[in-house]
Amino acid sequence: MISRIARSAYARAVAINVLSLAAASLNPADAAHAHRHARPAHHNASATRSNNGPVVAVLPGVLDANALAMPDQPFTLRSWDGTVETLRKRALIRSPSWSAIMIDNTLLQSACRDGLVQMLPAPSPAAPNTSPSPCGIPAGQNSIVLAWDQHRATAAPNWGDFWDVARHPGKRGLRLDPRSTLEIALLADGVPASGVYATLSTADGVDRAFRKLDQLRPYIVWWRTPEDAARIMDNGSALMTSTPADELAGAERKSGFAAQWHQSLRQNLSWAVPHNVPDADAHRVTGILREQNPHHDDAPDNTTPDSGSLTIDDGFWTNHLDDLESRFQTWFNAKP
Repeated sequence: MISRIARSAYARAVAINVLSLAAASLNPADAAHAHRHARPAHHNASATRSNNGPVVAVLPGVLDANALAMPDQPFTLRSWDGTVETLRKRALIRSPSWSAIMIDNTLLQSACRDGLVQMLPAPSPAAPNTSPSPCGIPAGQNSIVLAWDQHRATAAPNWGDFWDVARHPGKRGLRLDPRSTLEIALLADGVPASGVYATLSTADGVDRAFRKLDQLRPYIVWWRTPEDAARIMDNGSALMTSTPADELAGAERKSGFAAQWHQSLRQNLSWAVPHNVPDADAHRVTGILREQNPHHDDAPDNTTPDSGSLTIDDGFWTNHLDDLESRFQTWFNAKP
């Protein structure tokens, strides 16, 4: 798969090294234990540096996909796992680890509300900020796709096949988070992409999504971070899994998994400045990001608007995340 951004890799900026949790367990305590004993992230060796530039952290898989890199880039490049737990830990310590981060817009909204990231200086009139949050600068999009093991399944499956363990026996990987997982459950249940959020906005629609998850529950291997999803593929722990698309694109991905782009979930991204970055550094990195305008897009060249992709609704999750996260945890912790 060759992404749009890869064709102009030397015209953009930013890359990655990965923090990780290892979650191939249904028990959150086991997942936390796995995180403490996880192997070093395979992205570390690929991190790129500049001598004096700010440290910018991006989401997993971007470096392996060679998606954001350029000669003489004005950044020291790192990565982070994209979780609110890591952001809270890094944003509230005395010495900042990162000058800026790439963050998905659903997390950006809550992080801005909770003061984990800063309100940014207003852009010039010539370059208006189109971010949905005063704490963000648009950074592009990434995708969650259905990946399947080509050694064990020859035809590309869809989300309906993902639930059909009778015809396609084996474990299934899903994100341990209501975001993307509830949307996928409704897509598998026959709701068209255009109707997913209208359905999720009703009590009956939420019940429908959880009933669908009930059907698959005994077969699910959960992942929390992109590297967890990569481990599921590396280890062959599941026949199919949802996964960030970038985790399939790296040179080290030898697992034999392939991506199904039909009904992929597209997530809007932004740049943000953590709470603990000093004002002078915050102004400097904000200026660089607005001048360089680095955008990530992991969609392949042949992805078209009629591919049935679903753009994750940041406004929906801003309004409903707390309630649905509580419902999801209650469901997860309940005995089957």
